[in-house]
Amino acid sequence: PAWSNSLFEDNAEFGLGMRLTTDKLTQMARELVQKLSMEIGDGLVKEILEANQSDEVGIFEQRQRVQSLKKILENVKSPDAKRLLSIADNLVKRSVWIVGGDGWAYDIGFGGLDHVISSGKNVNILVLDTEVYSNTGGQMSKSTARSAIAKFAASGKTTGKKDLAMIAMSYGNVYIAKVAF
Repeated sequence: PAWSNSLFEDNAEFGLGMRLTTDKLTQMARELVQKLSMEIGDGLVKEILEANQSDEVGIFEQRQRVQSLKKILENVKSPDAKRLLSIADNLVKRSVWIVGGDGWAYDIGFGGLDHVISSGKNVNILVLDTEVYSNTGGQMSKSTARSAIAKFAASGKTTGKKDLAMIAMSYGNVYIAKVAF
């Protein structure tokens, strides 16, 4: 796992950029594998390019193949081999996670989040919903439920909670899971 972060409100866009970059590097690596097939060997090339990475076993096996590829590339003296060696790890399937709180997801970063959800790109989004703006000491937010008492809503919030899951589901290609602790 690797971690990187951006400004609070740019979370979604930053994560989408990571996904797009990963996808482009994977495409470049696949093209270089094909271009260097004579040096790599047709068998390994075929195994790498046709690998089933739909489960942990497949991903583990692809990591092993990529390690073998890197050992071969260390002995190939060409600019393409050097370039492939630097991006070969992108041949292994990666997941990209975008993590943020409800203040970001429901409010300050919602426009970017909505853009990412509608893009159809393969990202995972985790919203940690406390139902108040936790960074500002528990103020009422768009994720606060109707009638809940929070800072600046001592008599109870008068409007309902924004339904982020329903908004995301409206795109038709999004999987939603909710849990409560």
